[in-house]
Amino acid sequence: MYKEGKARIKQGKAFLNPRARFLRDISVAFIADKSTKKTKILDATAATGIRGIRYYLETNAKHITMLDMNRSAFRSAVQNSAANKVKADIISTSLQEFANTTKERFDFIDVDPFGGIAPYVYDAMKVSKDGTYLMLTSTDGAVLCGAHASACMKIYGAKPMHNELCQEAGIRIMIGFVAGVAAQFNYGIEVLLSVWDAHYMRVFLRLKHGSAAALAAVKSNGYLHYCRKCGFRRYENGFIANVSPCKECGSPTDTAGRLWLGSLYQKNEKENLLKHFREDYEGISAIKMINEEYDVPFFYSIPIMTKIMHIQSVSPNEVIRKLKEKGFEATRTQFDASGIKTNADFRTLKECIKD
Repeated sequence: MYKEGKARIKQGKAFLNPRARFLRDISVAFIADKSTKKTKILDATAATGIRGIRYYLETNAKHITMLDMNRSAFRSAVQNSAANKVKADIISTSLQEFANTTKERFDFIDVDPFGGIAPYVYDAMKVSKDGTYLMLTSTDGAVLCGAHASACMKIYGAKPMHNELCQEAGIRIMIGFVAGVAAQFNYGIEVLLSVWDAHYMRVFLRLKHGSAAALAAVKSNGYLHYCRKCGFRRYENGFIANVSPCKECGSPTDTAGRLWLGSLYQKNEKENLLKHFREDYEGISAIKMINEEYDVPFFYSIPIMTKIMHIQSVSPNEVIRKLKEKGFEATRTQFDASGIKTNADFRTLKECIKD
C-alpha cells in the first residue's frame, strides 16, 4: 500500500511513480485555493487514480472525472477510488474519444501521460472553456531538450537547444506548442507556474477566450539565438527567425524555436504556492527557488561562462551579489544549480564574473 497525502493507493498493474509526488503536491496546492464544491476536474490520464483521488480528498472539488483507456489502469482507479471513499466518474476511454462524445466543460484539466503532451492538447481544448486551467506534464525530455532534435521538430514544430539551456528551452517549446494549438480554438494562454523536476516538465496555464488573447499568445513565441563561442544570447519575438552572426564575437549562432518568450510564472501564484508548504517539507528548497527566481527568458550558467572566459570558477552567489551592488536584478534558477537569471547586459555580467 502506497501512502501519499490523504490517499492510500494499491498499485496493482497500473503505473505509479513515487518520484513524481513533488509535482502532485504542487498540483494539489495549485487547485486548493481555486476550487469549490462545484469545480469540475478532468484527470485525462488517471492510471491508479492517485491525482484525482487526492484532488477529491485535499481540495474543495467534488466533481472528478478520470479517464484511462488501459483496462488494468481503469480497474485500479475504480478500486482505489472506492477504497478511499471517493465518488468519481471513472471511464475506460481515451481523452480523444471522450472529448468527441461529451458536452461537458471542465474547470481544471490534468494531463500527465507517459511521454509528451502533443497528442493530447488538441482534444483537451474541446472540453475547455474560458478560464479553464490546464496542468500539463511532459516526460519526453530527450525530445524537448535536443537529444532527438528531429523528433522535436516533427512533434512540436520547433528546433530544440542541446546545451546547458536545454531544459528551459524545452519547457518554453512545450508552452509555445500549447499556445499555437489553443489559438486554433480562439484561446490565448496565461502561464501561471512552470516547474522542471528531473525529467519532468510541468506547466500550469489558464485559457482566455477571444481572438485578441489568442493572437497575443502566439505573438509571445519567437526564437533564441545562442553563441557557443562566447556565451552571448539574444531572443526575438516573431514568426520568422532573424539569424545573424553573434553581435559580440561574430561567430555563427545556434537558433532554437519557435518557443515561448513570455513569463513562466505569475508572482501571486508563486507566493500562494509557498504558503501551502511547511519549512520541513522535503521539496521546500525547490519551491523557494521557484518563488525567488527572476522571471526573464534564459539563464547564464556560471561554470560555462568561466570556461568560455578561460578563468577559474567563481561562486554564482558572489556574481549575484556584485550584480545587485550595481543595481541589477539577479537570482538563482530552478533550471541549473549553478545558473543565474539577471537583467544585466552581457558585458556587465562578464565584468562581475571577472571581479
